[in-house]
Amino acid sequence: MSPSPAPSDEQALLQYQTVAMRRAGFDSMMWQAPGLGLAAQAFLMTIALNPDTGQLAKVTSGLLSMVVSFMSVQLLAKHRRHELADSIWLQEFERRRGLPEVHAPAAERCRAAGLPSKGLVKLRSHRVWTAGLAVFGFVGLATAVVGMVRS
Repeated sequence: MSPSPAPSDEQALLQYQTVAMRRAGFDSMMWQAPGLGLAAQAFLMTIALNPDTGQLAKVTSGLLSMVVSFMSVQLLAKHRRHELADSIWLQEFERRRGLPEVHAPAAERCRAAGLPSKGLVKLRSHRVWTAGLAVFGFVGLATAVVGMVRS
């Protein structure tokens, strides 16, 4: 089988635009998932920690909180992976074509602009959100366990 011909500049530009739009979509979805998960966590914690809530409701809401936490972390990680794959593809496309690397990692772009990362900015947001959602999951599990023990 002979190698396929190189795409035209127009085809390459269309592909670049398509991947750039897809990357932006993954980036947007990456932050919607934990935000919605956090809203669900707040609702479930309100039920689980209310002193007037029955034992079964406490246990159920605590377990659901743990499940929502896991689901949110998994979805955040999956969207992050897809966004990262597209960012790398876009950066390589730019590099091969001699274009400015506008899809270089944020840390590289900030360094190039003379903006050093200090304090909280140094932390990777997806890791902070993963840890925060995991805390909610552990609190949910603890609430469920306490609800089971206190009969």
